[in-house]
Amino acid sequence: MSWMNQLYKTYEENIGKSQDEDSFLCPIAHMNANAQIEICINEDGEFLSAMEVSKENAVTLIPVTEASSGRSSGAAPHALCDTLSYVAGDYAEYCESEKDKKKAAEKFAKYIEELRKWEQSQYTHTKVKAIYAYIQKEKVIFDLISAGLVEITENRCYVNKKVAGQPYEKALVRFRVLQNEETNSDKTWEDKTLIETYTDYYLSQQDGKMDVCYLNGETESISTNHPKGIVAANYGAKLVSANDSQGYTYRGRFQTAEQAFALSYEASQKVHGALTWLAKKQGVYAGSQDKRIFICWNPGGKETPNLFSMFENLDNEKGSGENISYKKKLRKAFNGYIEQFEDGDNVVVISLDAATTGRLSITYYNELDANIFWERVLDWGDTCNWTYLKFTEDKKPYFNLQTPSFYRIAQCAFGREKGEYIDVDDRVLKEKSQRLLKCMLEGQRLPLDIMQALVHRASTPLAYTQGNRERVLSTACAIIMKYYYDHGILTKGEKDYMKLDVENRDRSYLFGRLLAVFEKVERSTYDKEEERDTNAIRLQSAYVNHPMQTWKILEDALNPYFQKLKPGSREYYRRIISEITGMILEEDVEVLNQGLKESYLLGYYLQRAELNKKKDNKEEEENE
Repeated sequence: MSWMNQLYKTYEENIGKSQDEDSFLCPIAHMNANAQIEICINEDGEFLSAMEVSKENAVTLIPVTEASSGRSSGAAPHALCDTLSYVAGDYAEYCESEKDKKKAAEKFAKYIEELRKWEQSQYTHTKVKAIYAYIQKEKVIFDLISAGLVEITENRCYVNKKVAGQPYEKALVRFRVLQNEETNSDKTWEDKTLIETYTDYYLSQQDGKMDVCYLNGETESISTNHPKGIVAANYGAKLVSANDSQGYTYRGRFQTAEQAFALSYEASQKVHGALTWLAKKQGVYAGSQDKRIFICWNPGGKETPNLFSMFENLDNEKGSGENISYKKKLRKAFNGYIEQFEDGDNVVVISLDAATTGRLSITYYNELDANIFWERVLDWGDTCNWTYLKFTEDKKPYFNLQTPSFYRIAQCAFGREKGEYIDVDDRVLKEKSQRLLKCMLEGQRLPLDIMQALVHRASTPLAYTQGNRERVLSTACAIIMKYYYDHGILTKGEKDYMKLDVENRDRSYLFGRLLAVFEKVERSTYDKEEERDTNAIRLQSAYVNHPMQTWKILEDALNPYFQKLKPGSREYYRRIISEITGMILEEDVEVLNQGLKESYLLGYYLQRAELNKKKDNKEEEENE
């Protein structure tokens, strides 16, 4: 139960501290819900006004019971603020069917009874008395009709309309109580005295089975109905549940649910409250429809980065291609995070996904010492980066070093282009992003299949538009470098691998360089507006599988373009081709036509960048 210990500690460390209004750590026996109707009354329980709540201000802290916080069916009222079918004593009067009338009457009876118990207890509150006095009049729907929020037909039945996007039955009502003494907020969801009063009241009412809590080791009232709504994308899914005696949630290993686990109400509230708060405050999702949430946090409340976008804004200066400057900036950018942490601090990472509509599962969990966490994050950034094509505000292109995000790696490796974007199946995105995250956090080697998938995608440039083609190529190069560092093929600090290595005699690297020259020669003869793909691009896939055979085809096709070049340029390119082929032909003839390894992409990219750089320098000299 290590994850529970960390969440329990998180709750204890952060409850009561100042927090954002839209991400509030809920006290025990409370939860956040979206309200659609706000009713204002005075201290005597007299109706004053009602209004529809905008979506921007809908989040409301409400008192709940163990049953109501996890309700999925049946009548289980919240303690104070609830839907119209619970709080309105006259709701049944306007129902069309007898079944709906009976159901509404049952809900209201349970709601008013629970409210009466609180109002008559030693933990009562002036706002509770006022609301109880108002609710007893059973005029909520009448008042809302008068205020124009609810409409009825001539037959005194509800019109099939909604309030703030919710049907009347499910519209949640919150209360404001105007007081003569403005000692506290008139909003019930912001009144700290009311919140504390209900917490004390509800804890005093616990009369469940007493047992030893598996989390804190204390003998307390055990909870049997744990909260839902932890993750907004899977609102109905529960993380802790054993209420299916006919299924296989615990059968086969235990005879009863109590043998599987015992968690006290207070411990359950703290654990679920902390996780819900963290999910809303700093959770990041993988997937657009079928989502998985990832949360990275420090139990003491110290700030941690967004694991899926932390490298996005760490570019070095525009036009700078030096790997060293990027590494310095990488460390400098994270210093603000790192300086918060002390020896003994830790960082926790958890991912959650809904296996079914009612069950939430932990797909990944890890606790790391803060020093190790930052060491591995920085090492990932150091060893996984490449130059990307970007544009200034006035749409001028430039290249900059960047570490690709886990999302981008998964999209480029396993996605398909749709329109201007590369789209990947949610299930694939979730799994591959988690694998990459695990590699980084646990210091594991990059998986071979991810690198190979990217190399394959980068070797089929015709499947992409120009912009996506460049993104896939840069991402593939970054991952190849990462794979080489992880497997000891490259050594950090030995030399700058981001520069063209004219001494490299690796066959694949040389063939990649040759492909870049073929492409450059042909493109040099194009008009400025001409966007036709070169023969090198069109035959790249064949070139990777049969380099020697395709080389001859490309070389023959290049002759007309050589004739269009100026004599100086023609000689320059022929000399480079001669130098490269001279080193290639030193290889055994039998292996020359074998498929190329991934290193050909590095040779291709760096040779192309070198040729473009020389062209830019030449143009600058001519302009001067």
